Amino acid sequence: MPYIHQTVLYNDKKIKEIKNITNVKAYGPQYVVLDIRAPDEQKQHPLSLDNMLVKSLPFYKLSSQFSTLDQKKYYLLYCEHGIMSRLQTILLNEKGFKNVQAYRSTKK
Repeated sequence: MPYIHQTVLYNDKKIKEIKNITNVKAYGPQYVVLDIRAPDEQKQHPLSLDNMLVKSLPFYKLSSQFSTLDQKKYYLLYCEHGIMSRLQTILLNEKGFKNVQAYRSTKK
């Protein structure tokens, strides 16, 4: 049974891949957290992490702008519930970007 999300068709196999994407929590100068939430959501609930660089890049711009980022860095995608970050991680992995992973903050 297919699932439709943002003009992308996901089948059952893809849904299993999404569930297999792990969330990571890592620190270091080579890591950048990309807040991929919509701008209004970011404004209402800003993400601030100790000792971590946080950049804003909404999910709808991620696919077209990810390649312009420093590819020597490792990017951790953040969204409120982790679903969009996992979906976007899979899409970027499929495009050949292996320096990206889902991020789930333990801060609330």
